[in-house]
Amino acid sequence: MATIHLKKKHRWVDLILIGSALTLTALIIFLVSARDKNISSNDSENIALATSSDAVKAVKEKTKYNGIYTITEKSSDKNAPYTLQYPSTSSKAFNQSVTDTIHTVRDQYLKDMEKLLHKDDKLAGSLTISYKTIVHKKNYYSFVLTQSIYNGTDSKQKSIKTFTYDQKNKKQILLQDVIPSQKNLTPLSQAVKKEMSKDTELKKLMKTAIIQESTQPIWTNFAKYSLSDKTFTVYYDGRSLSKNIVEIKAVHIPLSSINNILAQPYKVEIKKLVKKKPTKFVALTFDDGPSDSVTPKVLKILKKHHAKATFFMVGTQVSAHPKTAKQVYDAGHEIGNHSYSHADLKRLSNAKIKSQISRTNKAIKKATGHNPTVFRPPYGSCDKRVREQTKLPVILWNVDTRDWEHRNAHKLLAYVKQYTYPGAIILMHDIHMPTANGLDAVLTYLEKEGYTFVTASELNKMKKKK
Repeated sequence: MATIHLKKKHRWVDLILIGSALTLTALIIFLVSARDKNISSNDSENIALATSSDAVKAVKEKTKYNGIYTITEKSSDKNAPYTLQYPSTSSKAFNQSVTDTIHTVRDQYLKDMEKLLHKDDKLAGSLTISYKTIVHKKNYYSFVLTQSIYNGTDSKQKSIKTFTYDQKNKKQILLQDVIPSQKNLTPLSQAVKKEMSKDTELKKLMKTAIIQESTQPIWTNFAKYSLSDKTFTVYYDGRSLSKNIVEIKAVHIPLSSINNILAQPYKVEIKKLVKKKPTKFVALTFDDGPSDSVTPKVLKILKKHHAKATFFMVGTQVSAHPKTAKQVYDAGHEIGNHSYSHADLKRLSNAKIKSQISRTNKAIKKATGHNPTVFRPPYGSCDKRVREQTKLPVILWNVDTRDWEHRNAHKLLAYVKQYTYPGAIILMHDIHMPTANGLDAVLTYLEKEGYTFVTASELNKMKKKK
């Protein structure tokens, strides 16, 4: 009976022990799960490291990029301190690739410092790794890690490491994914050399063996890269190119220049540049108005084509049709003085010339509220004496449509086609209805030929600047 009782007692003990073990296991799983959940939900959390000691702390923080965190490891060891900062994503495989690389550097640094400290325990080194994020098409993240190592004896050594991450598919992107064919490394190599030659320091080294070797079309030469929306950047450790170059060299290549060798997901849209033809200017001028019947129709056609013109008005016409004169000014056109009675000024005395001009000025000012800005003598009859009677710029013409003679809309266009050239001043009259009837065709033709319409004063200023 005692033996049986003892066996039962042993069974109860076993059950209690098994139950305790299961409870402890469940508790551990719960605590680990809670910790991981807490890390992902907070902006900043201390995290545990497998190799951490009391002197090492690690913090995980959110970044401005969705799903991307920054892990900062910091050791306060007085002889071998280090600060490691690197990205963390939702991909375990990608994170492992990053941390393996980071910790390999860290471990080697600690081993090297341990050897040196055996010789001189007063030495103090440092290791710093920081990174920046570069984004391509809102989905591809390039992490550029810069490391600076000092072993307490030599100068600081700087080097670069890069990782590119596909956020959508949660995987690492290698150079072979971006440039899928080895034959495309040749144009990439040429592009790298081209940009290198623009660098002041590298320009002097372009013919050296080390530059030639570093730019050969092989994968390893361009493995340190990043992608932005505009550039493909290749990084070189400065010391690997020249002992005199301490800083990292970043060679920025416009994506547009290598777009044809990129895999489809990384290609950029290249806008075709349409070469604009040189702008040609022409000044439209109308003499002898205003006319209540013709001028309004001319204004309507000019408005349709967004064209500005210069109207050389006769004083008697302005006095007879002041509202039309005001309409011309209000439409934004330039108004010029064309004498009071359309007289041949060269045949008049100085006093009469001045009278012809001043009376017209007053008529225009009264009708529009503004003085004329230019002067055109009737018939183009002008000499030094006539010019001296006014301070207004004298504007003549070099394309005569002869609308005053033929009074034909079709011939108006024919003359414009035959004689107009860039910088021409075209003479027409807004007192002849055929001119108004043919004006739309004239402006349509000139627009197709690439002409821009300006006032006589604007054209005059352009010519003076040349």
